[in-house]
Amino acid sequence: MTMKIAAYVDDSGAVARLHDPGRLCLYERVDQPATDDAAATPAAPGGWQLRKEIALHVDLHGRLAELKAALHAAASELDDCTNFLSGDARGVCCSILQEEFGVQTWTSEGPLLAQLDAVARKLHAAAANKKFALVTVNARATPAPLRIGEPQEGRFWIDLGEALKDASQATSRQILIPFLERGGFNTLEIVCDHIPKWMSWELERLDMRVTSEDIDSTGHGLRVTVYSPHAPTRPQRLPGAAPALPHRECPRERARQGTPALIDSTIHRPRP
Repeated sequence: MTMKIAAYVDDSGAVARLHDPGRLCLYERVDQPATDDAAATPAAPGGWQLRKEIALHVDLHGRLAELKAALHAAASELDDCTNFLSGDARGVCCSILQEEFGVQTWTSEGPLLAQLDAVARKLHAAAANKKFALVTVNARATPAPLRIGEPQEGRFWIDLGEALKDASQATSRQILIPFLERGGFNTLEIVCDHIPKWMSWELERLDMRVTSEDIDSTGHGLRVTVYSPHAPTRPQRLPGAAPALPHRECPRERARQGTPALIDSTIHRPRP
């Protein structure tokens, strides 16, 4: 797995504060899978490689427009890196990086490689427990699918049940439709307790394929995999066939009505 962290460092190579002289360095580490080959070459301590250096001069006493322009120029050089390490994670600079560029800021001081390793451990721990990502929509943090695996794989995942519990109170349509319409993915795996009513027809409108399976034998959970039109492993569908989504009544609707669950495998098309 590849991990990238941008660090602001001083001339000695130590993590520095943004208002001090320094430069922005983009580091990358490729975590190698475990191997039984005794002859394998061991990774260098930390395993971090410097990919590029980016000039960054921050004038905290200058105009806000000039500060934003400097940060925008630096952020545009970060490729797909969304982690920024410096000696201070507060203030207007970090706020701009977080709110306008979606960069997660980390604060630490000391030897660079040790601090990069510390951030990497925190990122791994957070990723292991994360159920969804958060994106800014109309100045409000809203749940969204989470990238998994390598960026080039185009794989995303979301626990829709957990996302619906988020404080944003976003609906399943508000969470998933912007992501599906934007594209830029190969597969999206959705863990849910029922299929949203709108999903079959929206996926057909977007020319996407879908498969679904029970997570376990209890029948209380589903794993739905959505394939974009450009997915290399896109399953075939017979002409005229509807998306392969079973109709499963929403548990919340069932609880409100006080009726037992009904399973209907027939997909009804709306009248023209």
